[in-house]
Amino acid sequence: MRKLFILFCLAGVALGACAPEKLPSARFDGQEYALAFSAREQAGFVNEYLLPGEDLENYSKMVGVYSFPQMKGISAQQAAEQMARLMQLKNPQAPFDIHNSTDKEAALVDFLVFSPGGSMAEYNVFKYMPDGKGLKAVQFVARWYATQSKDALKNARDFAQTYLGNRQEWVKKVDSMEVPGVYKREYALE
Repeated sequence: MRKLFILFCLAGVALGACAPEKLPSARFDGQEYALAFSAREQAGFVNEYLLPGEDLENYSKMVGVYSFPQMKGISAQQAAEQMARLMQLKNPQAPFDIHNSTDKEAALVDFLVFSPGGSMAEYNVFKYMPDGKGLKAVQFVARWYATQSKDALKNARDFAQTYLGNRQEWVKKVDSMEVPGVYKREYALE
């Protein structure tokens, strides 16, 4: 009987060890985002979260979480200003604004960019905050894709209205959102 009990316990441990790892998720604006990509890059770790059923090539919204351990001695405000300068180099006509965070140590930048040829528009909000000796950032993205249908103009107008109507609210929500920890393992949605 004791051998059977030990065998049962070992089987339970083995099954638990073989169970798939629960991946982190992010919650933003009442929606749950699932981890779609995680990688170590030169600057630190990148985590990207998508809505269910979406993929990294064609998504409507995304939440990103980034770790920048090498950004020692750079304030969150300086990081937001650097992002604005970089974005302006690539998209000189893009509207942007730098915002103060309710957390005096954090800073936000939001901007709207267009792909070459105007086939896609992307609204971004980045919040930079101290993380140990480096920085951490959270990003929210809303995308619009041009269509070739009879509804293309309506589609573009709808995005413009959504962007203009939600811009300040999205900045506030990014500023107040609970930022997930950085997932430090390689992962890609299949």
